[in-house]
Amino acid sequence: MLFTKPQILFTYLKVITAGLSLLFVVSCAVVPKNYQPNKPFVYEYKINIEGNFTKEERNDLESRLENQLDDSIHIRTIPQLYRQVLKNPPLFDSTAADRSVLYMRALLNALGYFRDTIGYETDTTFKAPDQLRTSVIFNVRPGKLTRIDSITYDLDHADLQHLADSTQPNSFLKKGSAFSKATIANELDRLVELYRSNGYMRFSREELMGLWDTLDVSLLRPTLDPFEQLEILQKLSERRQNPTANLEIRLRPGVDSNRLTKYFIGDITVYPDFNRDTLGLISDSTMAGKVKVVYYRNLFRPKIFPPNIYLEKGELYRQRNYFKTINRFNSLGAWNLVNIEQLPRRGDDTVDFRIKLSPAKKYAYSATLEGSINQTPFSGNLFGVAVNIGLQNRNFAKSSNNANTNLRYGVELGSDSAKSFIQTRQLSFSHNISFPRVIFIRRIIPKKYMENARTVLSFNAASTERRLLYNLNTVNGSWGYEFQWRNKSLSVRLPNIEYSQLNKRDSLEKLIDNNPSLRNIFTDGFVSSIIGSYTVIGGKNNNLNVFRTNAELSGLLTGIIRSKFLDTNLYRFLKVDADFARRIQIRKTSVVLRLFAGVGYEFNSTKHPDKKNNLPFFKQYFAGGPNSMRAWRLRQLGPGSVIKQFSGQMGTPDRYGDVQLEGNAEYRFPITKIAGIRLNGALFTDIGNIWFLKSAASPSHPEEVFSFSRLGKDIAVGVGAGLRVDFGFFVVRLDYAYKAKDPSPRPEFAYLQNKWFGYSLLDGDQFQLGINYPFISDLLSK
Repeated sequence: MLFTKPQILFTYLKVITAGLSLLFVVSCAVVPKNYQPNKPFVYEYKINIEGNFTKEERNDLESRLENQLDDSIHIRTIPQLYRQVLKNPPLFDSTAADRSVLYMRALLNALGYFRDTIGYETDTTFKAPDQLRTSVIFNVRPGKLTRIDSITYDLDHADLQHLADSTQPNSFLKKGSAFSKATIANELDRLVELYRSNGYMRFSREELMGLWDTLDVSLLRPTLDPFEQLEILQKLSERRQNPTANLEIRLRPGVDSNRLTKYFIGDITVYPDFNRDTLGLISDSTMAGKVKVVYYRNLFRPKIFPPNIYLEKGELYRQRNYFKTINRFNSLGAWNLVNIEQLPRRGDDTVDFRIKLSPAKKYAYSATLEGSINQTPFSGNLFGVAVNIGLQNRNFAKSSNNANTNLRYGVELGSDSAKSFIQTRQLSFSHNISFPRVIFIRRIIPKKYMENARTVLSFNAASTERRLLYNLNTVNGSWGYEFQWRNKSLSVRLPNIEYSQLNKRDSLEKLIDNNPSLRNIFTDGFVSSIIGSYTVIGGKNNNLNVFRTNAELSGLLTGIIRSKFLDTNLYRFLKVDADFARRIQIRKTSVVLRLFAGVGYEFNSTKHPDKKNNLPFFKQYFAGGPNSMRAWRLRQLGPGSVIKQFSGQMGTPDRYGDVQLEGNAEYRFPITKIAGIRLNGALFTDIGNIWFLKSAASPSHPEEVFSFSRLGKDIAVGVGAGLRVDFGFFVVRLDYAYKAKDPSPRPEFAYLQNKWFGYSLLDGDQFQLGINYPFISDLLSK
């Protein structure tokens, strides 16, 4: 049955909203369990903060004070589906409240509030039959925040003083900032790291001290001049209203002179296969540049060590290079344990290093049976089952290279009759070698990008059988580089070589005969491309931003070569897309926004006439499924506002496009926690579609071609709600979506094209099963 009036749907939504509101009110109720009858127990607490604070400042301060409460006061409730449960509430004890006041005062002093006033009051109410519920209310008046008026360094050491003065713009202490212990501690840590990274290896925080005063001594100077007295009284009044402090950082008296010695790097010795099994074995050694390598079983090539060691003999000792060396060896994966001993020479300014590395197991095997959601253009729809067998070599070619070999067999399960239960079969083989360094182009890469760089050699082969439509055999090989620095990453694959062989079955041949435009999509051929990908991850506080952009250019150099094979098979195209997602954290809830835009253009210089009008279907965009337009099944939306059957002689079973625009918004919120597993909910909307780019791609259906004038009509809109089962390391996602606006319905629903909320709930709904969060993951920031 179809709705004829949108008011009916709105009535249903009002009923659902009212029910959810009632459930929310009921869920706010707190139910005590296992309390001591007829004795006052802590039922709830509240912190009232007095003073002129912004909402954000007040919430932050309240959260910090809450963490200072004594355990007997800081009760915690357990959320359940329709209520909050307070288990084993403690008896109220005034001494616990007094301790909480002391803890909160210590926090306020650490934050720079030295004139606070804290008190508490209690209220006990009787709840039949035997509950004495006690509410504890803390009234906190922090007073005026003391701020820094001046910062000076008096280190009585020329080099230390110069380093402190020259880097003062990087100081955590700024005039006017809060006079807090955390800020001062951060500044002391900064100075220690600064000195250790400039040769002072043994310097520590114990050598530094801070002196401060909160009173201007000039105000205590006696005077008989009444005007000067009035001026002093005015200044005293201003300091009471806006208290300030002067801070001076000094060296502690009697510092050990060894702590102030500037060290230089001496001998570096590496033990690449050091562990308990090597004790008592005869060792051998060799020199790799300036590094001495002592080995027992010849598991690693000596030449791999100097590029991974950031300590250079004869150079000034820098702590950051020491830690960079440790992190580098830990990241390579060939060693389980990394230990660097620093050995200062007695009576000298030189320090030697022993780098002891305990090897990890060379090989790792894996065999898994998995349920998956496969969203590649030519395999996978909703449910999939796959078997994976993998072999990892952590020390390929004795050079700490990581080689991975995987064999995968998977099937896609449909929902039709038993005869067509298996929709897709795929057998794939992949072999990748990751070299933890830049090969061939090292001289042209800036040094700052070399620290987290690697070279990747990849080979993949797959055979995919799509029931009744085609068999697709693909081979892919690439050579690439990956760079990471700060919050950015860059990946370049040069070259990327792909060859695809498509064997059409009778059903696809009939579809092409009845839909000639499909001949431009379902093609096979050769891709010789350059692929680049750039990612930036950022954000402030608990908010998170992720920006990704990808570009692929095929046929740029290969197209210059003239040959029958290339003229027949080579694709010449440019494909560019960008994806931006932002997660805004609002206490325990979050709002996720995402924008995606992509376009691919097949150059007219492509020789084969069937390849000129579209990207190959395995490079095209598609919409629908658990990670895109969730109110549509995978590849069941668009292109544009075309109305076509999905089956039959004139039908198009899968929809592809050269252009895609999509926007998504999702509100995520917690529901409850069961046996340590979090259940979260979501409300979402998805907006977008796909299109062809060239009018020649679909001359008989211009509504499939992208046009700004048709954008409002072509955009699809879906709305829905979801449940997320969060196991901590991965999330199972269940989404239920509804087609709010459908620009490309099936012919039997043509009269509902672009009609808002026209579908009945049974005809316009779609259930999606997904793994992890879409668009931007909450796991990313954990």
